Amino acid sequence: MREEASFFQCCSMVKKIPVFSGLNWYRVQAIARSGEIVFYKKGESVSRQGQAPDFVYFLVSGRLESFAPDASGGKDDIEFIHRGMFFGIISALTGEVHSQTFEAINDSVIFRISYSEFRRILKQSPQLGIKFSKILSQRIRSKVTRTQLVNRSTIIAVYAPIAGSGGSTYAVNLATSLARETGERVIWVSLRSRNVPAHTPMSDIEEVRPQWNQPAQDIVALAKDFELIPEHIIKSDIGVDFLNVTFDKNNQSIVEHISEFISRFIDEYRYVIVDLPSDMDAVVMKTLSQSDLVHLVMVRKREALATGRSVLDRIEETFKEDFTEERVKVIIGGVHAHRNISEDTVRSLLDYDVTAFLPHIQRKDFDTMVNLPAVSFMGLDPASNYRKMITRISRQISGVSIGLVLGGGAAFGLAHIGVLKVLEEEGIPVDIVAGSSMGALIGSLWATGYMAADIEKMAYEFKKRSNLIKLIDIVFPLSGLISGKAVMSWLRGKFGQRTFRDTKIPLKIIAYDLIHRRDLIIEQGSLVEAIRKSISIPGVFQPIVSHDQLIIDGGVMNPLPTNVLVQAGVKRIIAVNVLQTPEDVIKGYEKTRLEIERSLQVRFVQAPLTYMGIHLKFWVNRSFFPNISDIIVRTLEASENVLAQQSGQHADIVIHPDLSGLNWYELNQAEELIKRGEAATRANLEHIRRVITNHNQHNRIS
Repeated sequence: MREEASFFQCCSMVKKIPVFSGLNWYRVQAIARSGEIVFYKKGESVSRQGQAPDFVYFLVSGRLESFAPDASGGKDDIEFIHRGMFFGIISALTGEVHSQTFEAINDSVIFRISYSEFRRILKQSPQLGIKFSKILSQRIRSKVTRTQLVNRSTIIAVYAPIAGSGGSTYAVNLATSLARETGERVIWVSLRSRNVPAHTPMSDIEEVRPQWNQPAQDIVALAKDFELIPEHIIKSDIGVDFLNVTFDKNNQSIVEHISEFISRFIDEYRYVIVDLPSDMDAVVMKTLSQSDLVHLVMVRKREALATGRSVLDRIEETFKEDFTEERVKVIIGGVHAHRNISEDTVRSLLDYDVTAFLPHIQRKDFDTMVNLPAVSFMGLDPASNYRKMITRISRQISGVSIGLVLGGGAAFGLAHIGVLKVLEEEGIPVDIVAGSSMGALIGSLWATGYMAADIEKMAYEFKKRSNLIKLIDIVFPLSGLISGKAVMSWLRGKFGQRTFRDTKIPLKIIAYDLIHRRDLIIEQGSLVEAIRKSISIPGVFQPIVSHDQLIIDGGVMNPLPTNVLVQAGVKRIIAVNVLQTPEDVIKGYEKTRLEIERSLQVRFVQAPLTYMGIHLKFWVNRSFFPNISDIIVRTLEASENVLAQQSGQHADIVIHPDLSGLNWYELNQAEELIKRGEAATRANLEHIRRVITNHNQHNRIS
């Protein structure tokens, strides 16, 4: 914290504070003499909870966060303070200690007045006191009604250490995606150095990067009066505004203005995307340090990754304790088709997690030209994999990710295929999948890229009982009816050597450790092994013994794992519960009873073969049912249904197909199960659409 501002600067800053803006120059000078300008670095505390009343604070530039520290060192009752707002007035007037801690999110400039001086000013200027009273009344009303006044804006710096890595293409598409997915205001700020010559394109796709049609504004000129910035912002009707700015990297004084420059956008925009030049200079590093999120865009080439690693080291050294993988994310750009280095090798060379490997972007992926007076760029086809990945990233940033939970239920789980068919047909986006038991199997197939139609064909394999019998490999002693080796062989035929890193959509599979009595959330390693663990139905499959774990079906204790996505921060959840309720079971028994009565009306003399077939079927059923496996599964289903209904309360919508009249082991009834899954999903389409378009309301200061 440092204090160095001339009296003239102090007067100029006071004049820009909204509550003082209507005062004459004499009053402004008097207030400026009564207070002082204080500079706070990012992360510094302005005042702390429990501190005695000292000053009334006015934020001139930057951002602050106020919160009440909790017992675990976390933050409660978080609010955000933007330029022009004030705080500390209640403590000053009442003499009570500060109820919250105030901390700088960016380098910030604050004008503060001691509470004794503040009281004197109010006595001398009653009109000013009325103005403060109105603002405080508004704040109190907003507290009572739970409404909020100011969004927390998010500043995202996009930096590509190697020129031509696709950083600008990524930045502009991230900006348009955030605007499209959230409905919030977004600005894309291009910050370029005049000292760096244009690079030689590394890919012909680079030709589609944004092109500016008018000269960039000099940041030095803007720094003299940042109020001029709005005049140079290019407005658009696509939800994103644009600003093109340049700087002289040899002018080190620019560094002092970066924090104030990027924080100038936070009052008007929910998301600020700052597209940085490739040179790692003081201006770039300062911008990175003042941003909320840093996205490093890299190329999948060894020399580029080596540069990327050194950049990560430098950022970590600068950020110190503020350096986290949540804040600094690595994106492997998609403008080049280099695939000779595996994803595991990329992670190894970087010694850092990679948030996204963007698909290779091709000319055919661009379907429109966005032409604005000052800038033009190519728009992406909604069906392109590159755009889908950017969309997923933007939903993660904005907290509007959509999660799909597929519950367990043995053969009933085939109804999930019908659900997926409708989601695909209706273009319902899904960002992450969690599944238990059969939900884990169906979810894994879909997450790795199989379409619902492909999975449906796989399910129809079991319409032939001979194919179903191939999966049954009896094991002795009977720790389970089936050893699972044949099932593993079938799974390998569908998944090969794929791991969780090969999925197109993030995936979480749930199993259960019977010894330690806890859920196992599996999200790395072999998909085949993870699925085998999750489908280990007690009494049917032999459990998996792994080290000190005895692993069984994930659906036993977590048949509808909505909690897994809630813990992952997913805000919008669609859950599919395929377990039969007691009402479904009664309905099914009644249906079966009527069918039996109709069958028994057949007489031997009328249709001897039909008569013999019906009675043979009854004899087989009486001989083999109920058996121990059927009793165990039906017992588990009864308790799982209760657990699933409780878990469903954490979802925004629960799709529950009517599967009455069907049995848990009837894989040969795939067609009927899929149809019922489709019907239930179509019946809920209107609700689903409401869920995916219901954007989260972000916190505002009150």
